[in-house]
Amino acid sequence: MVLVGLLIPAVLIGGAALAALVSVRRSTLLITAEGVEIRNYPQPPKSIPLARVACFEATPAFGNFSSLRPATGALVLTDGSRLPVRALSAPDAGHGIEALNARLATLRRTG
Repeated sequence: MVLVGLLIPAVLIGGAALAALVSVRRSTLLITAEGVEIRNYPQPPKSIPLARVACFEATPAFGNFSSLRPATGALVLTDGSRLPVRALSAPDAGHGIEALNARLATLRRTG
């Protein structure tokens, strides 16, 4: 009986972790001269014109299981609003917040 009481929470936590991992792995990010396209799986893609994009920021991890949480970020727009970004890598940009911001800076200089 005690084993069942311990097993159910472990299965629920494992299921939530698996769902978060799948959600992050299937999300995409594309940065082009026209703008930024974010697809946070399972939502449809959102396109934001490059003129409205300020930068990318890391999302701080917090809570009891923060070490298990996949790394995510936020796209900060020029009006101060933030859009969640689950994928922190993009073609022609690399991986991580610094690489994404460097790609934005390159597109702004050439565009």
